[in-house]
Amino acid sequence: MGILLILHSTWRWVVLLAALGALYGLIREGQGGALPSLLKRSIRFYPVILDLQVAFGILLWLAQRFGGGPLTPVQVIHPVWGLLAAGAAHAAAAFREREHPIRTRGMLIAYTLSLALILVALASVGAFPFGRR
Repeated sequence: MGILLILHSTWRWVVLLAALGALYGLIREGQGGALPSLLKRSIRFYPVILDLQVAFGILLWLAQRFGGGPLTPVQVIHPVWGLLAAGAAHAAAAFREREHPIRTRGMLIAYTLSLALILVALASVGAFPFGRR
């Protein structure tokens, strides 16, 4: 279980960097600028990177359940926020094939909502984002 906690706690930095890169890329795309491949990849793979974080979290949650012990409110609300964040990130796919201004705006809104939900999830465990763990 310790390795899962380390993976889940460390991978959040990759998620936050991917989210910021995707948001920056979408803002630049909205202004009509050409995007470097790193920003294009951030936009495309942000939901996948977040899915890995959610998978680590689910495995950690299951390991904690098998270990016994009472279920705390944090162990309920933190996964809910994480799943909502992943859902918001995947909602951006609905805008992927749209015309340019609608595509960029829709994806920017969905990714911003996803990042906000991630920050709420981090705050729910006291890791906002520089806290414990």
